[in-house]
Amino acid sequence: MIRIASSLLAGLCAAASAFATDRIIVASVEVEATPEAIWEMWTTEDGLSFFAPAAQIDLRPGGIYEVYFLPDAPEGMRGSEGTTILGLQENRMLTVTWALPPYMQEVRPHLTPLTIEIIPVGETSTRVMVTHSGWGEGGEWDEAYAYFQDNWPQVLSLMAEALTTPSE
Repeated sequence: MIRIASSLLAGLCAAASAFATDRIIVASVEVEATPEAIWEMWTTEDGLSFFAPAAQIDLRPGGIYEVYFLPDAPEGMRGSEGTTILGLQENRMLTVTWALPPYMQEVRPHLTPLTIEIIPVGETSTRVMVTHSGWGEGGEWDEAYAYFQDNWPQVLSLMAEALTTPSE
């Protein structure tokens, strides 16, 4: 009886895992920039200005990685707050927790994993790939998933544009 229950439980876990992998957002862009330049954009407060007006970053595992889209809004409504760095490899990979939009109160408390990979593809070209996972199902989960499916390609376009626009 225990073997049957274990087998059934293992089968259900495998089925749930298979479904979870269907809910992964992957967006990428190839840019004329070095991995070091891309790393600087994603790991410094000044660098993230292509994406948001303010940020707070403590670049170490467990460190703060908060991106503020509305820095003057009340606490909890500024953007990706309460988020941290899960792992990093300089000039190659950054994985953080990511907060869902403040107006989505049902899913806002759930932080999701976000990985930015920096992949050299030539002497002067680099591919930047964003992978966002950890999605639930139904209600605001579906709304948040659709939001980020549209949002991450736009963010990568902003990054690419910032790389080609001379700074003032």
